[in-house]
Amino acid sequence: MSDDKPILRMILAGVASVCAGGTTHPVDTVKVRLQKEGEGSSQSRYKNIFRATKIIYQEEGLKALYKGLSASLTREATYSTLRLGLYEPFKNMISKEKNTSLFTKFAAGVLSGSTGALVANPCDLLKVRLQSLKGNHSLVHEVGLILKNEGVLGLYKGTAPNLTRGAILTGTKMATYDQTKQWLVVHFNYKEGLQLQFICSIVTGLMLSITTSPMDLIKTRIMSQESGQRIYKGLFHCAAITFRQEGLGAFYKGFLPQWIRFGPFNIIQLIVWEQLRTLCGIKNI
Repeated sequence: MSDDKPILRMILAGVASVCAGGTTHPVDTVKVRLQKEGEGSSQSRYKNIFRATKIIYQEEGLKALYKGLSASLTREATYSTLRLGLYEPFKNMISKEKNTSLFTKFAAGVLSGSTGALVANPCDLLKVRLQSLKGNHSLVHEVGLILKNEGVLGLYKGTAPNLTRGAILTGTKMATYDQTKQWLVVHFNYKEGLQLQFICSIVTGLMLSITTSPMDLIKTRIMSQESGQRIYKGLFHCAAITFRQEGLGAFYKGFLPQWIRFGPFNIIQLIVWEQLRTLCGIKNI
């Protein structure tokens, strides 16, 4: 197995991420709606993932669950291509050891996740905006509205929480997946393959949901603000208002759909990526 195909490795990461993003997008839309619920003076309508799905379907139709899909796939093709594709180069830059420490894995994930989040922020913002809105807005129409009302910088609204989330998410994701795989191979003699990849993906999904839900909620609320309807001045302001008005539990609104999404998303993304690497003669993680 070769490890000298960095560009191909990144492209394969993008392909795997687009497959995962497209498959799990409806759950992500429900998660965004639940995270917006209770914001400011808005009343709770959705309450849980099942009721939310039913209301969205009844009031807006099946297509509403796929709002923002084009932005989501574009985001995965940029953000995830970079955050997964750059993980191993950053890890090798930090340490040349074969069995690297958990800290090294986490640091490499933080660096690759931050890079991906910064580049893909406009796509992330557009995805959240389109998922939050009722009615039919195209991606091009929404881009035009943002540029007209908020300027180019409007596409970078929510960069701070998005960057923080990207760093925490990718650091947790890659460190958990990589370390769990290393641990199972060393202590339980697991061999590289689907079973090992599946177990590691499940563990990774649970850890991601626990660590990133609060920052994901803050990111969603800041990014979904339209021009003239600004409630939050920044990351800490949003966190303070949310805590004051809704309590600590508010930061885990949308946790169940997030977990339901992260499980299948990670299984599809990581396994497809690993299998494509094998097919192309690239060493597994």
